[in-house]
Amino acid sequence: MDQINLGDKEINSVTKLIKLGKYHEALQELKLLNKKFNHFLINWYLGHVYFKLHNYSEAENYIKKSINLKSEDTLNLNFLGEIYLEKNQYTNAIAAFEKSLKIDRENKPTILNLIKSNLNIGNIDECEKYLNFLLKKDPMNFSYHYSLIKINEKYLTKNLINEVQNSSDKLDFNNKIYSNLILAKINEIEKNYSNEIKHLNIAHEIYRAKIEKAFIQQYTYLTEILPKLVNQCKNFEFTTNSKLHPIFIMGLPRSGTSLVERIITSGGNKIQSLGESDVFDKVIFANQIHNITETDNIKNFTEKVLAQYVQQGYLEENIKFTDKSISNFLQIEILYKIFPNAKFVYCYRNPTANLVGLLRSFLPNVFWSHSLKNVCVIFDQYFKKLSKITNEKLIDLHVVELEKLSNNSEIVSKELFKYLELEWTPECIKTDNKNVISKTASNLQVRKPIQKHDLSYTADYIKIFKQMGLDYEWLI
Repeated sequence: MDQINLGDKEINSVTKLIKLGKYHEALQELKLLNKKFNHFLINWYLGHVYFKLHNYSEAENYIKKSINLKSEDTLNLNFLGEIYLEKNQYTNAIAAFEKSLKIDRENKPTILNLIKSNLNIGNIDECEKYLNFLLKKDPMNFSYHYSLIKINEKYLTKNLINEVQNSSDKLDFNNKIYSNLILAKINEIEKNYSNEIKHLNIAHEIYRAKIEKAFIQQYTYLTEILPKLVNQCKNFEFTTNSKLHPIFIMGLPRSGTSLVERIITSGGNKIQSLGESDVFDKVIFANQIHNITETDNIKNFTEKVLAQYVQQGYLEENIKFTDKSISNFLQIEILYKIFPNAKFVYCYRNPTANLVGLLRSFLPNVFWSHSLKNVCVIFDQYFKKLSKITNEKLIDLHVVELEKLSNNSEIVSKELFKYLELEWTPECIKTDNKNVISKTASNLQVRKPIQKHDLSYTADYIKIFKQMGLDYEWLI
C-alpha cells in the first residue's frame, strides 16, 4: 500500500461528506482509500467517522493506528481520551489527557478535558486547580469564573461582581453567555427572581442562535420522529432479551434521576451504572432508522442495542445495570418490549422547580433546553405521557417524587428497593459515596448530602412565568 501519495482530492471529498453529516457515505469512501493508502490521515478520519457513528471500539482502533503511523500529539491524544470517556474508561482517558499535557503544558483543550473528567469522577480539587490555572492565562474569561462558582460560591467575589456588572456590550460570544449566567446567579442569591429569569433567558437565546441547526434536529427528533417510531412499534415484534434486568431511570433533566441512580447503585447489590448512555438514540441514528416498517433497518435491533451498551462500557457479566438517558421515557414502549424483565423508575419533581432548575443548569448538549418555549412543550409531552401510562397501567412504572425522597429518604428509598426487588441497606442513602461517576450537570450535587426541598420560592416563579405568557396546567 502507498504510504505517501494521498492526494488532496481524495481527502477533500471525505471532509466534505463529514461536514454535511453524511458519515455512512464518508465511511465507505474511507474504507476504499484505506485499501490503497496506509496513511495516518485516513486512519484519523476513520476514527472520527466511527466516533460519530458511536462505534467507539473501532474509533479507538483507528486513532491508535493513526498515532503509530504519525506520532503522539495533543490533537490525537485528546481525541483518544474523549473516546475513552465515551467508553466510561476514566483511568485511560485521564492518562491520555495527562500525556497530552506533558507535550504542551498550556494546551487548553487538554486542560478542559481534564477538568471535565475529574469533575465526573468527583476530583473537585483537581478541577479547581486547572480552572485557576486557566484564569491566570485568561483572567477575563467568565466561563472559568462561572465553573468555579458552581463548585463553590466563594468564587463569586465582589471584584468579579463589579467586573461582570460593568462589562461592556462588546464582549465576545462566550463571555456574553457566561456574564449573563453570573448575573442570573447574583440575582438568584438576592432573590430578584424576575431579573434572574431575564438574564437566564438572554444566555440561552445567545447560545441557541449558535446551535440552531442542532437545536431543530434534536427538538424534531423528540417531538415528531421518536413519537412516530414509538407509535409504529405497537404492531412490531422485537426480539426480546429476558436474561438482562436493566433499571431504566426516567424523568426530565434536573428531576432527581442522578440522585436516584446514586441510591440504587450505592447499596450492596452489584449494579453497574451506565448513566445517560443514549443507547437507543444512538442505534436509531447510526442505523438510519426513520421508520419501523423499514424491516432492513430494524432487523436485529435488540442485538444492536446490546452491542451499543458494550461499546459504552457495559460489562456483560452484569445482569442488572442502570440507564438514565433523557429520551428513554418517550420510548418506554420499545424498552418494555425488548426487556420484559426491566424495571422502570420515573423521577417526578415539582414542575415549576424542575423548570427553574433546568434553566439554571445551562446544559450545552441538551439543545432543546435553550428555549423556554420549547422546554415547556417537552415538559407538556412528558407530563401527558406520564398521565397516560399511570392511568392505563399497561407498564409497571414506579414514580419517585424528588420532594418526598429528599424529606423522607429512608422511607421512599425502601419503597423503591422493594419495587426493584433489591436489598436495602443504610449504605444506599449515605452521603459520602466517593465512587459515584456522573457525567451530568448533577455531578456536584450527587455527592452532597440529600437536601430537603422547600418549595415556597416557586410561587414567585409561577407569577413570572404567567406574566411571560406560559399557560400550562402543570405550572404549579
